[in-house]
Amino acid sequence: MQEEKKEEHQQETQEQAVNTEAGTPAVPETPAEIKEPTPEDLLREKECVIKDLNDKYLRALAEQDNYRKRVIKEREDFVKYSRSEAVLAFLPVLDNFERAIHSTDKNNDFGKLKEGIDMVIKQFEEKLKEMGVKEVPASGIFDPNLHHVLLKEHAEGKKEGEILEVFQKGFMLDDKIIRPATVKVAHNEAAKKEENGHKNHDHKENNHNHNQNHEHKK
Repeated sequence: MQEEKKEEHQQETQEQAVNTEAGTPAVPETPAEIKEPTPEDLLREKECVIKDLNDKYLRALAEQDNYRKRVIKEREDFVKYSRSEAVLAFLPVLDNFERAIHSTDKNNDFGKLKEGIDMVIKQFEEKLKEMGVKEVPASGIFDPNLHHVLLKEHAEGKKEGEILEVFQKGFMLDDKIIRPATVKVAHNEAAKKEENGHKNHDHKENNHNHNQNHEHKK
């Protein structure tokens, strides 16, 4: 009898313990405390940022230097290639000159030499034309943008500044003058005096009209 009561008491005690555990609210876990950065931590962080920026700057500087060197090399290669192309274009002209001289040495035929030189000059001009080089026109009234006046000469029946003779041909590459034509032009004193006389007459007439208008207003 006593044993049954003891067992009942133990069972009640266990049920109370279970009920107590079930009814007890769970205690929430407290979050970990946020650690404030120390001055040393901030300093290390800034040093990392500075190092990263410095590395990026050095890489950009190296890339820029490599680009500059590459551009210089490409420009030098372009100049070398352009010169080699020009030399290659004129080598046949040199070959024909040598053939003309060699032929004259054998036959003493200066007529053939002249024909050979004329042919070489024509070939030379064709090569220049292929490269975009053309002769500066040298006729009519001289143009200071195209011609260089080396000599002036009085010439009756010629206009002032009219080209009389070409001492040296001029050439242009596309639309750029690479050498102006050197020329002799006409200098007509009579025409110059007549032109100056007309200018003086017009100037005096303008002054006379101005004075008349001024007196009329008075």
